[in-house]
Amino acid sequence: MENVFIHESSIIESDNIGEGTKIWAFSHICNGSVIGKNCIIGEGVYIGPNVVIGNNCKIQNNSLVYEGVLLEDDVFFGPNTVTTNDFTPKVTGDWMNEGRFKKTLFKKGCSIGANSVIICGVTIGENSLIGAGSVVTKDVPRDSLVYGNPAKYKKQNK
Repeated sequence: MENVFIHESSIIESDNIGEGTKIWAFSHICNGSVIGKNCIIGEGVYIGPNVVIGNNCKIQNNSLVYEGVLLEDDVFFGPNTVTTNDFTPKVTGDWMNEGRFKKTLFKKGCSIGANSVIICGVTIGENSLIGAGSVVTKDVPRDSLVYGNPAKYKKQNK
């Protein structure tokens, strides 16, 4: 990992971190994750196993990015953004089955406002904007603005 800044308090299990990326204090990057070039991973961020983060992404402080999430290039997560990966979470039974986790896709250039929750299995369209504090339960079309709980379409984001 050349030309990568990693704060000494962070836990880094992946060796697939792109050039120019900065990972700040108390972050945890799990094994199998891929982080692109020139990303900024804020303080206290958790990136689960097998997450893929494109180039030039910014994930602000205390965000949680769980397995099954893919960020294309130029995606912004505001502080305390939370992704999910399981519609029926349990602590008992057969909850660790292969394929149980749903995929969530953040398309190029989308921005997620602070304190938003993105329910698994959705696609956030290219250049879309999710307002702060939103709970996204459905796909968001490209170039859209959505906000609220549940998040609702407001207008084209142009």
